[in-house]
Amino acid sequence: MQKSTLTKWSARIAAATMIAATAALVPAATAQAGTPHKFRLCNYGSGYDTVVEFPKHGGYAFRVLAGKCQTISPVLKDPNQAVNLYAVQGQWKGPRSYVFAGFSYADSRGIDITTRGTYGAVNWSWR
Repeated sequence: MQKSTLTKWSARIAAATMIAATAALVPAATAQAGTPHKFRLCNYGSGYDTVVEFPKHGGYAFRVLAGKCQTISPVLKDPNQAVNLYAVQGQWKGPRSYVFAGFSYADSRGIDITTRGTYGAVNWSWR
């Protein structure tokens, strides 16, 4: 009977340790999203590249290949920076290129964007 009680307490301590360890990881994962002065895009889509364009800044743009991630540190002081996201097959702004999202971006907050899906059916989200 004493051995059974010890086993139960050991199991409870192990479970409590696991819960505490998991809870400690949650804030760290949340901190990854939207790092100030960082613009991150991960293109997990299939069959297209994603081009990020800042039209108010002379059309400054960068391309993220399918299956890749890229982080830049733009020096854009405007708190409401216009951004366009393009799905591209071949040449950007060519016949197989279209805007699938447009939004404002605040460099002071940063952003972490993920694209998924296929050309013509792009899903995207940000944090």
